[in-house]
Amino acid sequence: MKNVIRKNLRDAASLIVLSKRASGAPLGGGSCNYDVLLQTRTQSASFKKAVVFPGGVYESADASSEWLQLLKSFGYSQLDFEALHSAGAPVTPLFQNNPVQRQIALRITAIRETFEELGLLICSRIPKKDKQGVDTCVISDIDVKYWQDQVSKDPSKLLTLCKEVQCYPAIWSLYYWNNWMSPAYMKTRFDTAFFVTILNTRPTVKENSEVAKVEWLSPTEILDQSWQPDILLYPPQNYELNRLVHWSDLKEIEAFARQRSSSGHLLYHASVHATDGTIFVLPGDSLYPKSVDYNNHTVIKSNRTVVELRETSKTAHRFEFHYNSENYIVYKNFKPDNVDMGDKVIKVRVTLSS
Repeated sequence: MKNVIRKNLRDAASLIVLSKRASGAPLGGGSCNYDVLLQTRTQSASFKKAVVFPGGVYESADASSEWLQLLKSFGYSQLDFEALHSAGAPVTPLFQNNPVQRQIALRITAIRETFEELGLLICSRIPKKDKQGVDTCVISDIDVKYWQDQVSKDPSKLLTLCKEVQCYPAIWSLYYWNNWMSPAYMKTRFDTAFFVTILNTRPTVKENSEVAKVEWLSPTEILDQSWQPDILLYPPQNYELNRLVHWSDLKEIEAFARQRSSSGHLLYHASVHATDGTIFVLPGDSLYPKSVDYNNHTVIKSNRTVVELRETSKTAHRFEFHYNSENYIVYKNFKPDNVDMGDKVIKVRVTLSS
């Protein structure tokens, strides 16, 4: 993996918010006992009309040293900070410069952006000494609209808010999930850390100027809806929702997320041009190049068809885009983090550009 110059890349964080279905409510599609918080962007917002997880761009205020002081005032120590990145865990370019500090800052980015967009303040007032296990709390006894406006205008106001209401970002309740980097051919690029958090209670969330619709849906339900022409799912969201389908029980997801929290992987595709379509190959795929330049998109040309390349590949971890407009996510002999995803060819509807 070559070092990244990070040309035109903007650091960002996205938060996959999960919550158990209400007691007595029917299971979601695929017998799933949990839902995902999803928002549909407005026509005027970035990624217009797309269905996305909450999140946004990193700001320098997210890395202020005052955050460490605040967290320490609630009893957290350097050892607690270092637990966010295990020694020997993979370090993607997004985390190369001081992985521990970056894990803290990008979690704060995810929490701040979730509050700005949806009014969910994922914070805690419980000192470390009084905590029993992991808690994900939403602070709601504040003037949400006022503080949303303040934080949207000035990201440093999140720290002001936390000090005034005596809380701190619940960064240990966020589990590092994956790192997605936009391809080099895109005009606007993001290097995004995806985190997962699980809420103990399901708060009410409302639309705003950037969010046209907010919904709690099972992964299968939103994937089923993605076939509707007005639903836009980009590759990262489509991939992660299809990955979540692997788990039907929320406790299983939480156990897995906690176990791998400091070792998410970089998902950056290279393109293979076949005779009848294009393949986005991801790390672990037999066709993925040994060396990747993140500032110049890698294109491999083949005189075989998409299906021929699938059949002759020992391992497949890819999106397939056939010229007949059929698209697929393909897993073959691919076991990320020792999780057997099985050999699957999943037909999907994917949006590649806005």
